[in-house]
Amino acid sequence: MHKDIKAIFDEDNVLAKAGEIYGFTKDQVHFIADAENYVYEFVKDNEPYILKITHTIRRTPEYILGEMEWLHHLAKGGLSVAKPIPSLNGRDVEEVPDGKGGACLLRVYEKAPGHKVEESDWNGTLFYELGKYTGKMHRLTKSYRLSDPKYKRQEWDEEEQLKLRKYVPEDQHFVFERADALMEELRQLPKNPENYGLVHADLHHGNFNWDNGKITTFDFDDIGYNWFVNDISILLYNILWYPVIPYEDKAAFTEEFMTHFMKGYKEENDLDPAWLEKIPDFLRLRHMLIYGLLHQAFDLGSLGDEELQMLKAIRNDIEKQTPITEFNFSALV
Repeated sequence: MHKDIKAIFDEDNVLAKAGEIYGFTKDQVHFIADAENYVYEFVKDNEPYILKITHTIRRTPEYILGEMEWLHHLAKGGLSVAKPIPSLNGRDVEEVPDGKGGACLLRVYEKAPGHKVEESDWNGTLFYELGKYTGKMHRLTKSYRLSDPKYKRQEWDEEEQLKLRKYVPEDQHFVFERADALMEELRQLPKNPENYGLVHADLHHGNFNWDNGKITTFDFDDIGYNWFVNDISILLYNILWYPVIPYEDKAAFTEEFMTHFMKGYKEENDLDPAWLEKIPDFLRLRHMLIYGLLHQAFDLGSLGDEELQMLKAIRNDIEKQTPITEFNFSALV
């Protein structure tokens, strides 16, 4: 959670207001997580819902409405997503003033059916279905059109956590040089509706439920304009970062996952296979973003040994341009 939001968040007051706005009581709600949003679950009329709360420090109401509009577009196209639920006032986003000139922003979603992926689910069938799901999402996003310019989501290089100089100590010149060079290289890549559009940008097995072979995604908070191959790269990075079943050989696991994934993906969307050769660069970009995110989240003045070692390892990877995986992606082409 963003340090500034954490410092001013009044949970009891905001939840009381949320209950009035969405029609639930305090005993019907319980806390789930507080990574980038405060996340709660509540039950109303015997149906479970997810309440997410952020702050105007981090988002604007219009920016969140861009997420909501895209979700409605995907759902209309037949993709299984946790759809937004309007408040009793009929609004997809509600504001609760914080008394300090800002406001907490509230929105509610359906709770995705099914369960988080377990060890028994972690196999080629799941990877194939993930490919089909992602391919369908990318195909549907090609037909998405903004209804209002105010709803436009960020471009890939506007991501807050990629602004490393804002969060990383200023003496890490080599980190900044590596990041600048990579981002400038990526800016030269072509963009057209067949390879670039609005995407999830945070796909991983913590952001979908698995229900008898069906995937339902949620947590679309980070959606933005990006290359389709980077959406794939982000999923791969996250799976390599924390797999359900630990692997002994990272390159071998990458080959297994990508083979099944791309088989499913190609059934739903056409993407020039040459893009797959850019995955190593996008994996490095994700590593840099995570480095920025950790610096944004941590109190650098009171880091524990585990946090220090994590930052040291990622810094070393960035400076030495260490591949996230040794797998040769040209083999997929």
